[in-house]
Amino acid sequence: MKKYSLIDVFSGIGGFHSGFLNTGRFELLMAADFNKDCESFHKENHPELPFEKVDLSLIDEQKYWDEKGIKEVDVLIGGPPCQGFSTIGNRASSNSNKREKYDIRNNLIGHFINHVRVLRPKYFIMENVRGLTTYRKGNFFEDVMEEFNSIPGYKISHKILNAADYGVPQIRYRTFVFGHRTLLEENPYPEQTHFENGINGHKHKTVGQAINDLVGKENKIPNHAPLKHGEINIARYKLIPEGERMPEDKLPPELYRKNFGNTFKRLHREKPSLTMVPGHNAFPIHPTENRSLTVREAARIQTFPDDYIFTGNRQAQCIQVGNAVPPVLAENWANHVLKILDNYE
Repeated sequence: MKKYSLIDVFSGIGGFHSGFLNTGRFELLMAADFNKDCESFHKENHPELPFEKVDLSLIDEQKYWDEKGIKEVDVLIGGPPCQGFSTIGNRASSNSNKREKYDIRNNLIGHFINHVRVLRPKYFIMENVRGLTTYRKGNFFEDVMEEFNSIPGYKISHKILNAADYGVPQIRYRTFVFGHRTLLEENPYPEQTHFENGINGHKHKTVGQAINDLVGKENKIPNHAPLKHGEINIARYKLIPEGERMPEDKLPPELYRKNFGNTFKRLHREKPSLTMVPGHNAFPIHPTENRSLTVREAARIQTFPDDYIFTGNRQAQCIQVGNAVPPVLAENWANHVLKILDNYE
């Protein structure tokens, strides 16, 4: 069957392109990211794949791809962070109907859009946080979409998807902006495969299904070393019921503190996980153990295979895992894109 070319910019450790490569129908021309730990991850796990450590905020996209001899690509994917924006024109006053206008061009999202302009992919997908659509009262996203729609020849859409609806054992909402330059009228995003109420027998995957078998294997397999928690935190963890958060109103004075974040929430074996976010060396609490999840357990919940080795210090590993697009969700996108490309006109 025909293979299609793929480029992944702002790739992180490559969860997005891993899902595409799992179909066996895509050839990765380049993955690019500026993070040194992502570079070491690729060298450790996929030295055969083309990866380049490059600051994508500083390059001229046309020159960059010309120098590599890449003129076009079938599919472009990426997850540029939303940062570095600025406003243009006058700020809207409190009694004005005008709104702030954002200069998307110098934002990392603007650089992703430039890659689309230069490479003219048949299909592109940009992944970002859920709050992108409501940031600055939605004005920023409106300008982002305006910039995308200024590229001639594309039909562009956006959708917030929950990874749990696609076989990932995790409630993870992310914004996807996607577009194609085909003449086909297709469902614009992958059809949901898993459901909270188990329609057609396809119920949301659970934490227990993902990590129950890892209990007792601590420190015996890579990236499965528990954090050494202090006695006070362990005492706090013991008070958290499965599937619930810290009962602050029931804490004895010696265990109280002003703020308990997501790291003081215990997961439930029979439900999907909370969103895996990098944090500072910590993920949520294990369903049955009085400790936070290990990097390996978080990677399982993110649907990474066990033969992936996460490199660098623990914080770097947490960031690598937490920032990634779950490969299983990415594979759903890949199969959706294949249906369109195979009938491309």
